[in-house]
Amino acid sequence: TYVLVSRETCCPTMTKKRKAADSLINVAGSPGVVAKTPVTAATVDHHEDHIPLTLDDIKASIKALCPRVPAIPQGGINEKDSEAVKEWAQKLQAVIEEFNLILCCVASATYKWGTDRSGAADQNLSLLSNELGNAQDLITTYVSPRISNVLAPVVDLVESRCIKKIDKVTGEETKVKEYTREVIDPAYLDLCRGALCRNAQMIRHVVLTSFNKIDRVISDYQKNILEG
Repeated sequence: TYVLVSRETCCPTMTKKRKAADSLINVAGSPGVVAKTPVTAATVDHHEDHIPLTLDDIKASIKALCPRVPAIPQGGINEKDSEAVKEWAQKLQAVIEEFNLILCCVASATYKWGTDRSGAADQNLSLLSNELGNAQDLITTYVSPRISNVLAPVVDLVESRCIKKIDKVTGEETKVKEYTREVIDPAYLDLCRGALCRNAQMIRHVVLTSFNKIDRVISDYQKNILEG
């Protein structure tokens, strides 16, 4: 039985906070107006440990991801070894996640106010965005779902066992149920593992090709900016 107890007390701390708030409001003899610190370049300055990435930094970061794309073992990945398949998929997933985050920095690296860009510069930026989006979409559409099907299959909570306990004094019976997560369709999971292992070489090739394309696209954009 749960008893809800309601108490109303006057908290001294709240009184102090209200007084402090009142003193904030009456700043410089202006009731109802809160004095605000003016926003200057110093207040929005970058943190000491944060340096925005340039396009060259972004290209270098993506190139650094290439060696981290997991290689295919000699003879391929054994689809019967679920741990080996999962480990390979996790490594590739980590690379793709970092790749997507790096691409988020392109918008900051290419930012200029609209009136500061010419029509040609706007067109070049639009082409850059489209080509980067196309390369990213290849991975998102053809690689990520295959990895997700293996790493995060559809599961459901299933009751594994039920323990009955009887209080020796009151005779009251209590049931404690334990649940486990079970894959809804194990056959489909096996099918996904097989497809991932069978196409692992091409999946790896698509990822590396997309990385290479992005390096070329950014280089072409920089070249056109310099020429313009």
